[in-house]
Amino acid sequence: MTAPTCAPGRVPDEQGDLDRLVNGLRARIDDLDRSVVHHIQERRELSRRIQQARVAAGGVRIELSREREVLDRYAHTLGRDGTALATAVLRSCRGSA
Repeated sequence: MTAPTCAPGRVPDEQGDLDRLVNGLRARIDDLDRSVVHHIQERRELSRRIQQARVAAGGVRIELSREREVLDRYAHTLGRDGTALATAVLRSCRGSA
């Protein structure tokens, strides 16, 4: 879904224009949020399968060097907020021991 826009250089001058613009942009944000949640759920399942395979092979459930790579990638792309986001994603995907 694409958000409604105003003509280039034109500021919405009527409340209705502003409302349509904001509502369209919020709808796009809602779409993105649904996509993010879906991808985190998929990541969680993949992580669970990896953890099970490692443990079944006699390894450790969590590989800290891999988590460091993920943290570094998020931080490099998104800065300090990326580190916090990666920490939350990793925590969500670790599952229970």
